[in-house]
Amino acid sequence: MHLCAPWGQIFTISDAVRIARSLGRPMSDEKRTFDRIETEHSIRILCEDGNSFPGIAANISLTGLQILCDLPTMERISPHGLETKGAHEVPIRVRVNLPDMPENQSKLGLFGRVVSVRAGGQDEYRIGVQFTDFEPGSYNALEHYLDTHL
Repeated sequence: MHLCAPWGQIFTISDAVRIARSLGRPMSDEKRTFDRIETEHSIRILCEDGNSFPGIAANISLTGLQILCDLPTMERISPHGLETKGAHEVPIRVRVNLPDMPENQSKLGLFGRVVSVRAGGQDEYRIGVQFTDFEPGSYNALEHYLDTHL
């Protein structure tokens, strides 16, 4: 997938993430390059067989998101459970509807990989997702959303 910058330069999504990371604001005592927006957006997790199921985005940044879910959802997302690490290369595809955004910028299609799973409470799990690709227009829409909400 290729993106086109406003000045006409075409670059790959890997280039976009690398550039974005180099421009991000570091957060104290964390590995993250970008600020996260705490949220409670409803999301859809898309399966390879065409089925989907709901989840909640607990936070989102330009490079990833955290999904809040129950045990059955966590087990559907990752067969490795709480042992899941980035090295397992567990793919995930997510649809996010952003509130307070124009219709043409409110729907995001995000591809990623699960980098962590941790228990967050009774029947509550938090799944860390690192983005690997975006559907057309989703990267710019997410960037605009984050710029207006930080």
